[in-house]
Parts: sequence; structure tokens; C-alpha cells
Amino acid sequence: MVYPLIIAHRGFSAERPENTISSFDHALDKGFNLLELDVHLSADGVLVIMHDEKVDRTTSGTGFLKSMSFEQISQLDAGSWFRKDNEVCYPGERVPSLEGFLSRYADKTHVFIEIKALEKQLINKLKGMLEQHDLIPEDFKEQIEIPGVSIISFNRDQISLSAQAMPTAGHGLLVINPTQEDIEFCVQNRIKGLFPNINLLSPELMESAKTNGLSIGVWGAGSVEDLALISDYEILGVTVDWPSEARRYFQRPG
Repeated sequence: MVYPLIIAHRGFSAERPENTISSFDHALDKGFNLLELDVHLSADGVLVIMHDEKVDRTTSGTGFLKSMSFEQISQLDAGSWFRKDNEVCYPGERVPSLEGFLSRYADKTHVFIEIKALEKQLINKLKGMLEQHDLIPEDFKEQIEIPGVSIISFNRDQISLSAQAMPTAGHGLLVINPTQEDIEFCVQNRIKGLFPNINLLSPELMESAKTNGLSIGVWGAGSVEDLALISDYEILGVTVDWPSEARRYFQRPG
């Protein structure tokens, strides 16, 4: 049996502060070299790795990322909020830039970059950075390669702009409840992946996606038990906070 690829969501975010170097390092240390992260733009145009549009939840600061310079953002504590056994274990973690991430990991990972910000200039900045790190292939490749990059987003405008700017890079549309319209959008915009919530798959969707040449990846599994939802489907990858548990699930006997 061919198991889906396991993608470490914001790094190994069940055991380390999400979207930090410690989280990405931990995923790689445990043997997971497919990493997912989120990017926004700072006020001075730096691609910043963070999920939320505000820094409040995962740092010691407050306010919108887009209103802060990267120098201001990089001074925030991005680890003390994370508790393990009710203790602060990762004080002093910093918010990484995408440039810092790629300099450290580009040659040893396939990174799924989720575009969060809506500024159109983000696409050109991202393209330039990926070109610098030789991550845009000359020709589109169906397989997930290391090193490599895939670009994903819930925002249709941003993902279509990215697919136009970087047609040979892998792209995926993130959705909650997938529809035939989503499939048609992907086909029309030459987006090869559709990434719905794991709880909302259907045989009809899977058949239509296959007919239209789309790969399906899933997200949103709240527990290992949710992985049973994809047992009857041909899924390219599954994005989870707890990749080690997912690996044990797929490797279990029987």
C-alpha cells in the first residue's frame, strides 16, 4: 500500500512553537523533510513566517504584522507562549523570515509555502527569493522533490497570480468544503493541487479530481483517528501537527 506523504504543519507544531526554527529543526530531526509554513509581508516588505495576521497569539507583542518592520518583529519572543507539561520550554524563539528559512533549509526540504497576505507585491518578492535559491524548476514536475517548493493558499487571487508568475512551480488551492467549482478553478488556472479539509471528502469529489488531473492533499485532522477518513482514497499528502503519530498510524500492521 502507498501511504500519503506526511507534511509537518508549521513544523513539528505539536511539540514545538509553531513556525519557529525549533519547530522546523525538530521535524527534520525526526525524519520529516516536508514542511509547511505561512508567510505575510512586514511593513518594510520582508516575507515573514507567521500564521496569524497579528503577532498577539504567538509572540510577546501586539499588533498587525503588516504595520511592523521586520526589525521590530524579530525582537519579539515567539516561544514563551508555548507550554509543554504546563511549563515554558522555548523562551527566546524568534519569528523567522522566509529568507532565513530558505538559507537554512532550502537544500534539505520540500517546503509548502502558504500565502496569507493579500498584497500583490508578495508574489514578486516570493518569486525573486525562490529564484535566488534555485527552487523554481525549468519544467513542471508531478512528483514532490527535495529540494523543492509548493505554493498554496486559500485566496484565489493570490494563488492564480502566483501560478501565472511561476507556472513551473507546484501550486495548490486550499479549501474547506471542496466543490466542482473549485476543481474547475484549478483546471482553468493550471493549479495542479486541491487541498480540502479531511472531514469533507467524497467519492464524487475524488473521482472528479482524478478525471481532471488534480492531486488531492488534506489538512484539518484533529486526531490520529481522523486519518481513517482517507483510507479509501488516493491522497497525495496529509498535513498534521503530529507527524510522528501519523507515521506510526500508517505503518501499523494490518
